[in-house]
Amino acid sequence: MFIKLLLQVVYITVPILIYYALIRNNASLKRYHSILLGIICGISILLCMSFPISFETGYIMDLRTVPWMISFLYGNISTGIILTIIMLGYRIFLGGIGMFVVFIAYSITLLMILFYFKKYSQFSFQHKMKSVLTLTFINSLLIVSSIHFIFGFSESHYLLFYTVFTFMQLLLTWLTVYMIETFRENDRLQLEMQNSEKLYIVGQMAASVAHEIRNPMTVVSGFMQLLYQSDEIPLKHKEHVKIMTVELERAQAIINDYLTLAKPQADKMEKIDVKEQTSLISQTLSSYALMNGVDLHYHIKSDENFYTFGNPEKMQQVLVNMIKNAIEATLNKKAVTISLSKDNEYIYIDITDQGVGLSEDEIKKIGTPFYSTKEKGTGLGLSVSFSIIRAMNGQIMTTSDMGKGTTFTIKLPQY
Repeated sequence: MFIKLLLQVVYITVPILIYYALIRNNASLKRYHSILLGIICGISILLCMSFPISFETGYIMDLRTVPWMISFLYGNISTGIILTIIMLGYRIFLGGIGMFVVFIAYSITLLMILFYFKKYSQFSFQHKMKSVLTLTFINSLLIVSSIHFIFGFSESHYLLFYTVFTFMQLLLTWLTVYMIETFRENDRLQLEMQNSEKLYIVGQMAASVAHEIRNPMTVVSGFMQLLYQSDEIPLKHKEHVKIMTVELERAQAIINDYLTLAKPQADKMEKIDVKEQTSLISQTLSSYALMNGVDLHYHIKSDENFYTFGNPEKMQQVLVNMIKNAIEATLNKKAVTISLSKDNEYIYIDITDQGVGLSEDEIKKIGTPFYSTKEKGTGLGLSVSFSIIRAMNGQIMTTSDMGKGTTFTIKLPQY
């Protein structure tokens, strides 16, 4: 029994290690990560079911629940559904009345995953662990209870089987999720280091040239205003002067973005009412949305207070940048939705547009300096926003459906 138990652990952990080895060493495979994870989890499920653990009492068990849940939580719904069908089909092929146990337990667990774990990727590490272990415990309880109801066995056998089975499911679930989250965190940190190096280079360049550029621009801007106010300049030329002034202001805004990249953290740090800030910016940009033929919707999912810690002006800058981008990305006569929610640790600001969406490659590049999906964009606006939120110990996450739209989620620690 002990050897078969170790084999069950091997069937689950080794494929996961192979999966991460493959996608780390071959960047082109990352775009197919859901398919690859589905194959890996499918192999684990079939191996666990083919070589189960036998008890001296005659009962058998396997740990297929772990890779099955992983396919939903770290792959996607489609991957999980396909593996569910394969698992049920293989169980019917193996035969026996035990397939009713599988159908009952996994149907209820599947419903819980579909309704409760929609935003699993946005959970904190602790929240993920608690949620997954709770789900595993409920699944184990459903399986053992169904077996007891269908087959029936003595109280002592029931307690032994339930204790061993539940403990092994919980232990292996914890190990697998911890391993996956560790790999993902390492990848995230590596990506952040690469982005930090780029930001550092841009920052150094900004610090060295921005002030030198600002001085002559200020002089030129002053003379432009004098020319515009002069009665000796024809009206036609005044329009040209006005256009030049607008372009100078745009250049000044770009320089300010460079300076923000050079020094994203401001000295003024205080308690921020996120609900008040979000509502204010939404109202401010409502006219801009109307000009672009876009409806702007604002929803708060709780009547509680939403406080974080940072610089209010920088927070406003982030909201303006991201909501304005969402409005510009949204197709005509459609909507941008801003929603505010929180859990025990974090505040979440979801900004959802109804544009063309982003590919996985585009999502990975979002927030890097000079990358923009807009024709006239510099890519600095989102870079500055990402930098400000990182300075507030927060995170910006992106999810997108091609042809349907994109959601940017600003995750901030509660104060």
